[in-house]
Amino acid sequence: METLPIKEVKAKRTRTNVKQSKNGCLTCKARRIKCDEAKPICQRCQSSKRECGGYPRDITQNSSLKALSSSSSSPSSSDSLSSLSIISPASTPMISLAFTPQQLSSPFVALACNVLVSSPRRARTDIEQNLWSHIVPQLAHSIPSVRAAVEAFGSSYNEYVLKVDTPCPGLETTKRYAQALRLVQHDLATLQYGPLPGIIACMFLACAEALQQRLNKSHLHLLGAFSLLLSVADSKALATIDIESVPFLFQKLDLHVATYGVCNPPHLPPSSPITTDSIISLPPDRSLCKILHSSYHFTARAHQYKYTNRRLTPPELLIEQGRQIGTMKQWLSCNTVPSHCDTGSDESLSVLRTQCLAALVHASTILDPREKSYDFYGPDFEEIVTTIEALLMRKYSQQDSQHSSLPSFIPEMGIIHPLYLTAKKYRNSYWRRKALQLIHRCGREGPWCSETESSIVQAVIKIEEGLPDKTSLDLSRNEDAAINSPSNIPEKDRINCSWTIDPGKEDGDCTVVTRNRYTRAVMF
Repeated sequence: METLPIKEVKAKRTRTNVKQSKNGCLTCKARRIKCDEAKPICQRCQSSKRECGGYPRDITQNSSLKALSSSSSSPSSSDSLSSLSIISPASTPMISLAFTPQQLSSPFVALACNVLVSSPRRARTDIEQNLWSHIVPQLAHSIPSVRAAVEAFGSSYNEYVLKVDTPCPGLETTKRYAQALRLVQHDLATLQYGPLPGIIACMFLACAEALQQRLNKSHLHLLGAFSLLLSVADSKALATIDIESVPFLFQKLDLHVATYGVCNPPHLPPSSPITTDSIISLPPDRSLCKILHSSYHFTARAHQYKYTNRRLTPPELLIEQGRQIGTMKQWLSCNTVPSHCDTGSDESLSVLRTQCLAALVHASTILDPREKSYDFYGPDFEEIVTTIEALLMRKYSQQDSQHSSLPSFIPEMGIIHPLYLTAKKYRNSYWRRKALQLIHRCGREGPWCSETESSIVQAVIKIEEGLPDKTSLDLSRNEDAAINSPSNIPEKDRINCSWTIDPGKEDGDCTVVTRNRYTRAVMF
């Protein structure tokens, strides 16, 4: 009898003996296939060259650290990152992800994080510093839209600040910028990861445009972040985010709108008037931010009466001016810098004092049409210059060999605006030249660029002092009360306002060759 081979009976494939994928990406769920759940992009989508739709919002926070540890570029870092949280990094050790190339696989992400962490802190708090050194790198790992926006910023910094030569100038930045726009637009429409990633991504897109001096487009991205922040301010969407510095950070960014433009009001609504108890009880940066927001809202309203008859000025506006001036003077008296101050602990207070002094001068002169009104605030201008000069000298004397050599960039307001106001409005030849010298050493702060602002100041000084256009300014002039007196420049020779334009393009795009704007100053 012929025996037939007996076929091996295989176990029936059922859903009970197959590892199910409950947390798969949205693309694999739509295709109804099993997802390997790799982060940030699953391998199935990569192998099929499809766009990975990301993961549902309810599992993003729980699995974000797993994504960091399971990444192929950092298999040995899972233990060191297991204690970090994307929600509250302040309770964890100060482990800066920005300096771990194995974790920051993209060179542009690593460059962006390195610049933001290593740049001078200026008026940043520890919480804000943790935001740049912990939260942003983790969001860049776990959420595609944030990673694309950070890469766009890093590529823009590489091309327009470092001015690294590339075979196709502008192509790499444009590609990453377009990809970031597409991903951010999708995230803003769905909010699948919550409001925080969209807010951070919009801010990085604004910074990428600011590096190229395309400030109109940068302003649009900042408005998008403000809109998202205000839309969720009254909801419970931000209740799960234990990052109190995010709304406060955007209040600081909003000050750029008021200081860089000509009497523009801040976009965020003003808070209630600050009291004496609030000045004493709140941290100096919190109380000053409220004061500056209120002050710049006032100056935007008062500016329309600057060149009208004084009798047409509403009396309540004069009362409000006195209240604003008194509040800022009270803040200055409560927050003095010790004579023997430590750079690390008092750098923030020094920067805040210069910002308050600049706002004080601006509010005091907002209703006076004469440029000579600025001459009465010489001591305030001189304190701005001496404070910043001492601050920069201490920073350079105490920096070690590990200090980053990258040109600095900070998104928040720093010291360029007070120096810029001093160099333009204080007609003392000696002090305005010292302010110009310090501007050259300030790098970039949001829309403020030391190279651009110093060129404007030089043009203003030459016109007001009657110097030939091609004459180089003598920045080493000695102090002489008679020669350098502001009264030597008559009112008719003083420039009221100035800004830069591009002769060829209205939006001021950088050229491919120079990666700088060809600018000329408009003055009147």
